[in-house]
Amino acid sequence: MLYQGSTQAYYRSTVPIRIRHLLGRRRGIVLPGGVEVWKAIGKGLVVLLPVVFAIQLLFGFLVSSVEESIATTDDLHYDLMITNSLLKAERSQLLTPEQVTSVAGGSVSLSKPDKGQVLRYNRASGQFRYF
Repeated sequence: MLYQGSTQAYYRSTVPIRIRHLLGRRRGIVLPGGVEVWKAIGKGLVVLLPVVFAIQLLFGFLVSSVEESIATTDDLHYDLMITNSLLKAERSQLLTPEQVTSVAGGSVSLSKPDKGQVLRYNRASGQFRYF
């Protein structure tokens, strides 16, 4: 059973598009201002672009180092805030009257004077008095 049993080669029909004459034409590009101007611009870009890229890398490095120092300073500030709050709590605990009398009596052997142990000078009368 043969389906389309042709022994001849099959060729697609071609439609003339007519662009081959445009593809064959090789004409130079016309640049406004002339080739010399564009060569000078190209040389300037060859010099200028690496300089701009180097400056951008430098600024990126500086910004990252500043961000790192800000983060370090912020961490240090947080640690100092915690230390400060702990020291304030310890100070308020040490400045209570009971703690002051306890430390003064224990380490320095100081105590409150009894009545009649304090001698003060009275300027009006010119005498010393016991309190």
